[in-house]
Amino acid sequence: MSGSPTTTSTRTRARDVDRSDTCAVLDTALSDGQITVDEHANRTAAAMTATTLGQLDLLVHDLQKATLRNAVAKVRRIDKIWYVAAASVVLAGLVGFLTVSADDSSPAPLPVVAQGAEPLAPIVGSTLNTVTASGIREFITRYNNKFGTTVIDSASFFDGHASVTRAAAISPNVKEDIDFRGGFTPRDSTSTRAASTVTFDLAAVDIDKLAGYLAGASANLNVPDAEITHISMSSSSQEPRISIYASNNLGASGSMDLTPDGRPILLSPFTPR
Repeated sequence: MSGSPTTTSTRTRARDVDRSDTCAVLDTALSDGQITVDEHANRTAAAMTATTLGQLDLLVHDLQKATLRNAVAKVRRIDKIWYVAAASVVLAGLVGFLTVSADDSSPAPLPVVAQGAEPLAPIVGSTLNTVTASGIREFITRYNNKFGTTVIDSASFFDGHASVTRAAAISPNVKEDIDFRGGFTPRDSTSTRAASTVTFDLAAVDIDKLAGYLAGASANLNVPDAEITHISMSSSSQEPRISIYASNNLGASGSMDLTPDGRPILLSPFTPR
């Protein structure tokens, strides 16, 4: 970006809404596999402290900048199409059954309902809101059940999905990225994992204290009506930490870093300019 002093330039001071928009682009890039969990954590941290538009541009210049809203809308459209298709199949089967029954001159027997039988559950996706304490608790349980461990390299949690980086089962020298949307789906690509990688143990997270920080995000971060945009967990700074990011519809945003057992490390509240 360049131009005369009356136009926007790389030296133009960044607003909180600019930082928030940049974080949204990074969230989308993580969810569609453009960047890794570690890259996302590092770039997001840099975006939260950036002071100029040029600094923000450097964080996203190599990304396809589809907005987070478009990404979410696409997922919702896919879910809706799947649900309508499933409902159409059920409806077609019901119409066929009624047609056959109408052609049959003998009265159709009433269906037998077993005593104590549970009603059939509706077909719904098993996604979790993993920016809540209860959603993260359930994620940890499912992760442990799936992999037999609670150890990860890093993870980022969003509403309805999460991304995990961990040592691959084939070798501790290989890193794999896994998408979570109710179930765990490894991405196609793997990469070299440094022997010095510091891991993060999900079992060490104090869920009750995390719930308190999430509930108090508006007050702690000076962000009225704050919504948690994402939560990251890693040891990329050589010490385990949980980072909570929040924003509101007015563009105010803030973040806080905690130890897994709930001790505050860093508080970055919203400061009006």
